[in-house]
Amino acid sequence: MDEDRGTDFDDLAEAYERMATALPLREHVEAHTLFALLGDVSGRAVLDLGCGSGLYTRTLRELGAASVAGVDSSEGMLGFARRRAAAEGMDISYFAREADAPPAEGDPELDGRFDLVYSVYVLCYAPTRQALSGFCRTARRALRPEGGRFVFATLNPDISVEPGYYTRYGVDFTTGPATRDGEEAPAVMKVPGFAEFPLLPYRWTLRTYEDVLHEAGFSAVDWVHPTVSAEGVAAFGEDHWADYLKIPHAVYAECTV
Repeated sequence: MDEDRGTDFDDLAEAYERMATALPLREHVEAHTLFALLGDVSGRAVLDLGCGSGLYTRTLRELGAASVAGVDSSEGMLGFARRRAAAEGMDISYFAREADAPPAEGDPELDGRFDLVYSVYVLCYAPTRQALSGFCRTARRALRPEGGRFVFATLNPDISVEPGYYTRYGVDFTTGPATRDGEEAPAVMKVPGFAEFPLLPYRWTLRTYEDVLHEAGFSAVDWVHPTVSAEGVAAFGEDHWADYLKIPHAVYAECTV
């Protein structure tokens, strides 16, 4: 990787990190809902599927997880994550993987090693049903044979297509009503202090998610509506969050074996 490319990845990783506090949506809805679903992680082995800059892996170590690992397809993101973990004295393992295409022969570094797997805005970047199935199979194989849980956040297939609906929350979608399963849903993420970041997730129906999760070996899929932290309500008021909670751009799920 050349030096310029590394710098590009560092800038993007730094933007992801800043979003955690610069965008109240991430702190008061995303993180709040995710960690409520994850529950007490003390003594647990946890895997972040699509860890990016490693923000949540570091949080989980602080919350007492016995071991934490992250996988991502971007070596640049992983490099950033490793440096941040090392700088903070945290023992976190990071692996370069194409999680949407798990190897047929298995993956001894990941398979059957975790009590809990989670993923944030990763499954919705699967461009095909096969890739979506691959992500789900990777998550199932990473859990211990006796079982475990997979928690994830993904794009709400019923997002609002009203122009500017999510602007106050830091994201704008430029898409119309859904016409087919797995269609593109272009968006722009706006991070204060950084350039705008184009996003291109795919809009899969909840039924399709359920089908591929069941095929991967999960017996139950429970959909969860996001909630706002008490701190978020106190800081911005209930009215600020009303439109978002009416039609959130993301939905959450808890899957069990």
